[in-house]
Amino acid sequence: MKKLFLAAFAVFAFANVNAQEGFSVKAGFNSVTASAGSVSATESGFYLGLGYQLELSEDIDVEPAVLYSAVSDLNSLYIPIMFKYGISDEFSIMAGPQVNYLLEDVPQGEFGLDIAAGLAYNISEEFYAEAKYGLQVSRDLGDLDLNSLMIGVGYRF
Repeated sequence: MKKLFLAAFAVFAFANVNAQEGFSVKAGFNSVTASAGSVSATESGFYLGLGYQLELSEDIDVEPAVLYSAVSDLNSLYIPIMFKYGISDEFSIMAGPQVNYLLEDVPQGEFGLDIAAGLAYNISEEFYAEAKYGLQVSRDLGDLDLNSLMIGVGYRF
C-alpha cells in the first residue's frame, strides 16, 4: 500500500510539473547603485541569463534564474527565485530572494543577499517584459550597499 501511494504521488507530481514547466532566456538593462552612508554612485550596464518557470497554482508561479550582469567594471551573477502572482492574464507582481555573487577579485563580500520585487507583463505567449528592484539585505562589505534595478525582456520556449 505504501509503495502504491508513493508511485501514485510520483506519477501525479511528474505529470503536474511536466505540463507546466518552461525555460526562458532574458536580457536587459541593469543599473547598480553603490552607497555608503550618504554617498552613492550609480553605474549602468546589461544582464542576460536563463530562467525556468514552474506553475504552482492557477495564479502563482515560481521562477529561479541565473543571470550574468556586466555593469562598468563590476561583473556579477544573480540567482533570483521570484514568486509571481498573476493579477490578470497579462500582468503579474513578483517578489523573492536574490543571491548575487561578485565575479571580481574582492577580499571579502563576494556573496550578497537581496530581496527583490517587481512587475511582469506578458506581451504574448512567448515574449514578456519585466522590471524589478533588488534591495541588499546582507553582504560583508562594511557599510557598502549594492542595490540593483533590472528592466528587460524575455522569451519562453
